[in-house]
Amino acid sequence: DIFPTPVFSASRQEEGLNDVQEIIKTEKAFPERRLRGVLEELSIGCSRFVMLANKDVNQAGRTKLDRERLKSCMREMDSMGQQSKQIRTQVKKNTVRDKLKLVQNFLQKLRFLADEPQHSIPDVFIWMMSNNKRVAYARIPSKDILYSIVDEETGKDCGKVKAVFLKLPGKKGFGPAGWTVQAKLELYLWLGLNKQRKDFLNGLPCGFEEIKAAKMGPGLQSVPPVSLVYNMKQVFQLRAHMYQARSLFAADSSGLSDPFARVFFSTHSQVTEVLSETLCPTWDQLLVFDDVELFGEASELRDDPPIIVVEIYDQDTVGKAEFIGRTFAKPTIKMCDEYYGPPRFPPQLEYYQVYRGNSTAGELLAAFELLQIGQGGRADLPPLEGPTDSERGPILPVPLGIRPVLSRYRIEVLFWGLRDLKRINLAQVDRPRVDIECAGRGVQSVLIQNYKKNPNFSTLVKWFEVDLPENELLHPPLNIRVVDCRAFGRYILVGSHAVSSLRRFIYTTPDKTSNNWATTEEESDKEKRKKKKKKKGGVEEEEETDERVLDWWSKYFASIETLKEVCVFYSMYSYTFIHPLFRFALRLVYNKELESEYGNFEDWLHTFNLYRGKAGDDDEQALDDDRIVGRFKGSLCMYKLPLSEEITREAGFDPNMGMFQNIPHNDPINVLVRVYVVRATDLHPADINGKADPYVVIKLGKSEVKDKENYISKQLNPVFGKSFDIEATFPMESMLTVSVYDWDLVGTDDLIGETKIDLENRFYSKYRATCGISSNYSVHGYNVWRDPMKPSQILMKLCKEGKIDGPHYGPGGKVKVANRIFLGPTEIEDENGLKKQTEEHLALKVLNHWEEIPRVGCKLVPEHVETRPLLNPDKPGIEQGRIEMWVDMFPMDMPAPGPAIDVSPRKPKRYELRVIIWNTDEVILEDDDYFTGEKSSDIFVRGWLKGQQEDKQDTDVHYHSLTGEGNFNWRFVFPFDYLMAEEKIVISKKESMFSWDETEYKIPPRLTLQVWDADHFSLDLNRFPRGAKTAKQCSLDMIRNEQELPTISIFKQKRVKGWWPFVARDENDEMELTGKVEAELHLVTAEEAEKSPVGLGRNEPDPLEKPNRPDTSLMWFLGPLKSLRYFIWHNYRWLILKVLGLILLLLMLGLFLYSIPGYLVKKILGA
Repeated sequence: DIFPTPVFSASRQEEGLNDVQEIIKTEKAFPERRLRGVLEELSIGCSRFVMLANKDVNQAGRTKLDRERLKSCMREMDSMGQQSKQIRTQVKKNTVRDKLKLVQNFLQKLRFLADEPQHSIPDVFIWMMSNNKRVAYARIPSKDILYSIVDEETGKDCGKVKAVFLKLPGKKGFGPAGWTVQAKLELYLWLGLNKQRKDFLNGLPCGFEEIKAAKMGPGLQSVPPVSLVYNMKQVFQLRAHMYQARSLFAADSSGLSDPFARVFFSTHSQVTEVLSETLCPTWDQLLVFDDVELFGEASELRDDPPIIVVEIYDQDTVGKAEFIGRTFAKPTIKMCDEYYGPPRFPPQLEYYQVYRGNSTAGELLAAFELLQIGQGGRADLPPLEGPTDSERGPILPVPLGIRPVLSRYRIEVLFWGLRDLKRINLAQVDRPRVDIECAGRGVQSVLIQNYKKNPNFSTLVKWFEVDLPENELLHPPLNIRVVDCRAFGRYILVGSHAVSSLRRFIYTTPDKTSNNWATTEEESDKEKRKKKKKKKGGVEEEEETDERVLDWWSKYFASIETLKEVCVFYSMYSYTFIHPLFRFALRLVYNKELESEYGNFEDWLHTFNLYRGKAGDDDEQALDDDRIVGRFKGSLCMYKLPLSEEITREAGFDPNMGMFQNIPHNDPINVLVRVYVVRATDLHPADINGKADPYVVIKLGKSEVKDKENYISKQLNPVFGKSFDIEATFPMESMLTVSVYDWDLVGTDDLIGETKIDLENRFYSKYRATCGISSNYSVHGYNVWRDPMKPSQILMKLCKEGKIDGPHYGPGGKVKVANRIFLGPTEIEDENGLKKQTEEHLALKVLNHWEEIPRVGCKLVPEHVETRPLLNPDKPGIEQGRIEMWVDMFPMDMPAPGPAIDVSPRKPKRYELRVIIWNTDEVILEDDDYFTGEKSSDIFVRGWLKGQQEDKQDTDVHYHSLTGEGNFNWRFVFPFDYLMAEEKIVISKKESMFSWDETEYKIPPRLTLQVWDADHFSLDLNRFPRGAKTAKQCSLDMIRNEQELPTISIFKQKRVKGWWPFVARDENDEMELTGKVEAELHLVTAEEAEKSPVGLGRNEPDPLEKPNRPDTSLMWFLGPLKSLRYFIWHNYRWLILKVLGLILLLLMLGLFLYSIPGYLVKKILGA
């Protein structure tokens, strides 16, 4: 019996997923229905597999590996079946792409499960021999041709006629040389058990006669026939409509190819014509294969026609043609009794993916039809149009019903400039020109006379008209080629780029109808002030804290997610304290490049990479980067003719600029570039100690700024906090490189990583990426307006450029722009606190909502920090860290901007923490007395700040405490540097004696107190529970319920006194109380500490009193009698009192007994 595998499910699922992808690609209706069908098939297949496997699991002859693997497969398939049912219910039109990815993961898993780890049957090898030499071979896995009576267990190729491609043996079969097919065989293979051999011919096409050999012996009932004679044959004509290919593999050193296609079907093959120097050939050729004989019944052939192999080659003038790639197709079949007409005929052009080895090498647009030739011969077939193009000779074009319906289009090309052109044949490019070609038509740019002086074109817009298919998916690619004009009229190809899809450049008329939008209300300043007044108490302290903490870094931390806890902490104490943080927060901290948020700033100016040289065979994009020889900057606009007159009649329409109205001129412009580098994170270690000593280098054109002297020692997350000003001239100097280098004492500094920013696209973008728009307008302080143009001037300029009505400022804080009304404050405070009337807040409100303006609105770049990956050319594709930064640009012909914002790292403030240990109580007694066995303990307290363990301080020892009580009156003094905003202590120290300089660490402020070297407690100085007033109230709950209890901060309270518990972990890792300490914490700044100094311990100045300790705390030998008296009385106090009471009672009883007889005699005698 055959081991069941999920191969069957995998192949079915693969077919289904290919269908779904094709539906999405060609934008046909209801891809979700097909995906649901695939998932249903998968769930049914999984449950069927589990059912079959249950029967097999305990069969004899199974090894342990077989059984365990089968169980594992069952678990996986069962889980996959359940998941596919669940996903099927979630497939909607808008979720198809996401769910498709999930289902593709299932396919990967199925393929993995289908792969047998331990092959028990050898594979089948087929060799082609020539002169007793092995020329080519094919290896067929035995599992693919295994036979089983259960359909799902049968190999996918068992009992089927299959095309097999032979390849070269040995090392010759690997790499590009082995990709060409040596021969194609059509085989029928069957592999099964001896008892099932009667079924081996069942899968053959019907209509054959067996010719058997003479019987060899008596025992063989069903001997395979020597040969099969087919009397039943069908004659067909194959029509291969080869329209075009796109994005082909570049096979020549020029970065182009000279492609032709070879089509194989059955035993026939034909080739298309060779088109020179293109990656997107439009052959527009019909290849006709006459009298193709196929064997078998007509119905079988109709259901499963043979496959067509199309191979694309690059024609070389010398040597053999070079293989580019291969694709497979199945033709649409028409039998002689069928009607040639819709919906199946004429067939539609389809895209076929071309593969080169395992990687893709382009797409082929073609259609294939297989027409049966009946009794009447070829005359019954649909007629073929004769050659209409006399220039091309006897080449048949693709017929009208199949070739796309063409319309007249105009393609306008914006020629802006060329950038970063590399040398060609060792000579620099000096006089380049750009040639644009699409569907045989094209246009050339003007020649750039001196590329070094000005790489921009003098004539910006040109256009050409071309006939293109109405179906956008069938649009041919547009080729951009850059040539250099050399001496004697020679033109040398510099590089080329193929725009495979023109869809994004199709012009759509803007919607002129705009609604009267509703007004946007905003909370007025008065209301905000009312809210502030509601919060009473501690106002002076809060105001003081505001001034101390709020700076540019406050905005940064209020915006960044990693420091949310800072905001949470502040919000606990005051509404007014946190309010400014959020009010003046940076608009955004992007965790990615700004380009990815704004579509590479290609709103009207696009960048096309120019490629040259032969493409690599690896799938990696990194190799493609080596082929980039420069960039063409420009744009395309494509529209159907004729264009409506409304557009051309608009006021100010310049016919020379076509659709590219209102674009700026491309003359050289001087710009001040201000680069702010905030910090870097997760840098790749560059030194053997696993750290780096990073510093920043900024390069723009020929200007370079090295900040080498300010390197940061031994940091992988350095905070640079630097700004750099560089003057540049666009377009000659427009590529900004920000690099992070590792400083080395000896030898050259190593590059850790760099990031490149194209400033030109940012500068000219409609998103206005020159200087970010902040959320508030302020004329002084850390939140000062950075742009030399005020918000009202920016708004006026945008309205003028967009030809929209406004801005109209009205009473009551209103502004109207294009039928849209905005409300906002109208007062501003200057440095002296005086209020003035201003329109800037209103204008800024409009700028912050500019995307809501009809027709011209878009999201303007806000005040921001962007996070860019650092890459190293020596380690392509691997991120070496990330850098947080932003860039401001100011044209030099405008008013000069103000000074750069101070983003330098905050300097920590010096503090002194004074801790007085007054008393301890209930400290666990661990020592046993030699003489009396008495439990006692010698108590002392040790304290330190986290990160400063080497500077720990100890109290004196309270000897021989018998109750766990200790009296100290001892002062610790801990000086430290503290960053208020980050809530971190800053420690600078050398890592080792060999370190060149100190390393800076930031750690949370935690005070740790420990009693007699064992048990301790630790206080976070920012958030710790208030101490208990008495030792009795101090309990373990103060630690256990720390989250629920109200917390205080020493940085706010300054002075705190109370009792806190010492804790330790017992054997069960549970907390137990091991003592209590009464301490007083007092925080002073360095200046206050200098004015009122204190001594350590009980020393001057400001000495503490000596503790009043009991006599027993003295040693035995200092006062043995006292100690003895204390111990006897302390331990046997109750016993002594009881004994004395008993003696007294006995004495009284004795006296009573002694005196009672005399007393009685007296009474009796009456004396």
